[in-house]
Amino acid sequence: MTRHFAIDLGAESGRCMVGVLENGRLSMEELHRFPTRICTIREEYYWNIYRYFDEILTGLRKYVEKYGPHLDSIGADSWGVDYCLLDHNGEIRNLPKSYRRMVSQKPYEVMEERFGKARLYERCGIQFLDFNTLNQFIQETEQDKDYLADVHGILFIADAIHYLLGAKPACEYTAASISQLVNVRTKKWDDEILAAFGIPESIKTPIVFAGDALGRLSDSIASAVGLEPGVKLIAPAAHDTASAAVAVPALSGNSWASISSGTWSLAGVEIDQPVTHNASYRMNISNSAGVLGKTLFLKNIMGLWIIQQCKYQWEAECPGLTYSQIVGLAEKAESFKAFLDPDDLRFFPPGNMPRRISDYLNDTGQPPVNPGNTGQMARIIYESLALKYRFILRRIADTCGISLKTLHITGGGTNNRMLNQFSANALGIPVVCGPKECSAMGNILMQAYGCHALSSLTEIRRVVRDSSKLETYMPEDTDMWEEAYGRFCLFLDSQDISSLPG
Repeated sequence: MTRHFAIDLGAESGRCMVGVLENGRLSMEELHRFPTRICTIREEYYWNIYRYFDEILTGLRKYVEKYGPHLDSIGADSWGVDYCLLDHNGEIRNLPKSYRRMVSQKPYEVMEERFGKARLYERCGIQFLDFNTLNQFIQETEQDKDYLADVHGILFIADAIHYLLGAKPACEYTAASISQLVNVRTKKWDDEILAAFGIPESIKTPIVFAGDALGRLSDSIASAVGLEPGVKLIAPAAHDTASAAVAVPALSGNSWASISSGTWSLAGVEIDQPVTHNASYRMNISNSAGVLGKTLFLKNIMGLWIIQQCKYQWEAECPGLTYSQIVGLAEKAESFKAFLDPDDLRFFPPGNMPRRISDYLNDTGQPPVNPGNTGQMARIIYESLALKYRFILRRIADTCGISLKTLHITGGGTNNRMLNQFSANALGIPVVCGPKECSAMGNILMQAYGCHALSSLTEIRRVVRDSSKLETYMPEDTDMWEEAYGRFCLFLDSQDISSLPG
């Protein structure tokens, strides 16, 4: 038996989970949950990692209260692209800014001028998104030419948590891979990319891989929370999408796709080698790093962020409103009354999302919906998400020659029975849902791998299947959904959707 402590940071909340691996089965328990919401300082969005650190210590104390002082390992995962910089003393010099701030289109002009976007994609294989790390660097250095002076390392969010806990400075590869600063084939920082954009080589924190040892929990922290000294810090897949992919309960074959469904929906397939040819470039598909040599060929879809932001507004009128109540209202609403493209940039920042959707429907010439009509607005969101899943996944599968027979949905979105059923209806294939806490589960199992309790990805996924309650949704009303999909594609065409931003 081994016990592992997972720190799983999402854009809505952070979770401290304990996982006990025994006789090929994993049992998990949530010890502590806390909000990770953006803090606004002088009209700029930040992540308060020092508050998260205090919450993590609370989680460790709760572990000791229940399980005693012995713990085999600790590891953290989080969202990607956001970062901290280290100064010459090895100190974190800034609170990380949030990718939710609006980044201008200027970085794309700079990319094309200095490197060429097609060449950049061929080297790093990453989807062009307005908030990528490279975009952030370009914008910051345009505003402050000394922004990268006295930089002696970079840490992505989970890397920074490991560092605060006592680890050596290191960037885990799955998080580093999506920065557009790492070569997709060498798996190292790309010196040509760094040089082209004026990024000093001193930024190159050593890259490690999921399962690698990072050091040990500092003695002072161990003493403060009541743990035995010497607890291992093991890198999981630090990018939460890659951790979630570890916990996809698929044992063999490549005829399946997966969606990690949360604030973002990360939709794609798992492949053995990156694909960076012109077709994948034009479709703007990411070759994000997976674990143990795998590549996650996927695209970001805005996901449940839109409904989360709507819920914040609706709760002002209906305190205590739950997601299950929202779904109940959506079930009574009209089918396919209107569509939205979940990835339209007007839905990206925080704010009054129901009003934005209402304005969007008016701007696109669709039937009006009152922002306070919770059920109708939610149904439009869920239907549009399911149709966008099909739009993206079919193109991804065609690009790498995969015939999809099953879709696995993992993450918090597995709780949404309406969206799960809509996804099966839209794609016309079975949808297998579970596990819910997939990022935390993948995190724990890669820690177990790093502690030599598991030996392969196949063995890891067998543990996932044996330890999880899975639910399967079969397609329904396929003729109606096929007709709606045709109208949805015409709608996207009418909005002049471009595959490449900038």
